[in-house]
Amino acid sequence: MNPRVSIVISLAYLLVGSALFAQVSTSRLTGTVQDATGALVTGAAVTLRNDGTGATRTINTAESGSFTFDAIPTGVYTVEVEAKGFRKVVLRANEVRIGQPTTVNVSVEVGQQADTVEVVGAAETVQTSTSGNYGNVLTEKIIKDMPIVGSRGRNPLNLVLLQPGTMDGSNTGGGYHVHGARDRAWNFTLDGIDNNDPSAGGSNFSPTRTNRDSLSEFRVVTSNPTADIGRNSGATVLLVSKSGTTNFMATDSGFIGRRG
Repeated sequence: MNPRVSIVISLAYLLVGSALFAQVSTSRLTGTVQDATGALVTGAAVTLRNDGTGATRTINTAESGSFTFDAIPTGVYTVEVEAKGFRKVVLRANEVRIGQPTTVNVSVEVGQQADTVEVVGAAETVQTSTSGNYGNVLTEKIIKDMPIVGSRGRNPLNLVLLQPGTMDGSNTGGGYHVHGARDRAWNFTLDGIDNNDPSAGGSNFSPTRTNRDSLSEFRVVTSNPTADIGRNSGATVLLVSKSGTTNFMATDSGFIGRRG
C-alpha cells in the first residue's frame, strides 16, 4: 500500500475514533458508606452497573468512606456495596443526569455478606453536591410529549422557554434572553462537543438542528455555571443524544433492534 494512503487511513481512523469517544456525555455519581452508628466504612467494594448497557465499574471506598465514579454516561444505575462483616446493599433506579452530580449515600447493616438489603431510588432528590449549575433537565419524556410548534419549526430548543428567567424577545426584534443577558450570550454543546455557530457566536440557536427523537435529555443552565461548562453570560444548553442498550424492541415497521 502507498505510504501516503496508509497515513491518510490511519488519521481517518484516529479522527473517527476520537469523535465517537467524544460523543459520550458524562456525569458523576458519588457517595459515602456508613454503618448504623454513623461510622465511616473504609475499603468497601462499590460496584456501579449501567441498567441500560450492563457495563460495570468497581472501586473501594477511601479512608473517608467516600466513593466517586467520574466520567460515566448519563442513564439509570444500580449501586452494589459489599463490606466484610456487613450485609450486601443493592440500591436500584438511581438516575444520573448531565451537568449535575448524583449523590447516593449508603448505610450498611451488620450481618452476613450472603444477606442482601435492596433499596430503590436512593439518590438524593435535593442535590447538595454542588453549588453551581442552576437550571433544569428536560427529560426524554418531556421532549417527546411537549408540543413543539413555533417560528423555528419542530425544534426542541424552543423548550428552553420553559425555564424560569427566559424570555422570547422576537416581538421586539431580538431572540431568546435569559436573566436579561443578550440573545447572543448562549452556549450550546451536543454530547460534550461545542455546537455554536462560529459566524454568530453565542446566538440563541444551534447550527446542528437536533431532531427531538434523537435526544435523551438536555439541561438548561441559566445561572451560576461551574467551571467545566461556564463560558457565556447567558444560558448554557447541554444536549445529550440517545445511546443504545441491551434491550431489544420492535418498531412499527416490524424491525427488531436495540433500543436507543
